[in-house]
Amino acid sequence: MDRELTYQMPFERLTKLSRSMSRKAFSTSWLARWALLAAYIAALIAIIVFDETVMSWQDALGLPSYSAFALIVILFAMALWALRRHGRQMMKGRANFDDAVRFRKDEGGLRFATSQIEYYLKWQGISQMLMDRDGVAISHGALFFLIPDSAFADHSERNALVHEVFGRLGPEARERSEKHIRPVLDASAGTA
Repeated sequence: MDRELTYQMPFERLTKLSRSMSRKAFSTSWLARWALLAAYIAALIAIIVFDETVMSWQDALGLPSYSAFALIVILFAMALWALRRHGRQMMKGRANFDDAVRFRKDEGGLRFATSQIEYYLKWQGISQMLMDRDGVAISHGALFFLIPDSAFADHSERNALVHEVFGRLGPEARERSEKHIRPVLDASAGTA
């Protein structure tokens, strides 16, 4: 294709797209979650329907009356943990999350690039800037980019970037960001 395409995508459509594509891309996890929920509900119903039998088994084993319910809850929690772990492994298998990120700022915005993908955030596209315990996070909607403190030579270099980016944010983004980066702005003002 040699031509440029231009289109708009409403937020509602993106939300539906996210759900439907993740169901297709990660169908095993989705099916397992529904099966787990069905098994959990079936087990709770079985405890209710076969209450006397369950109680007699618990009494025979010398267990408290809530032990069957507690066992179901524990098994359900363990299965959820295993599914979450499985999902994370699937995600790791689809992209190299350990790839080095090259960060660069220019007159138009910020560029985050790896060997597999490149993101360019224009200044007006930055919706918020936040300080994390180990770096600076910059967002566009729900997409967050972290620049770790270890990437900077020292805190003054990091603080200079924070000041420059903050100075280029739009009014709404500045308002959302200010309380999160105020300590950096105040600390820099104190040393100036």
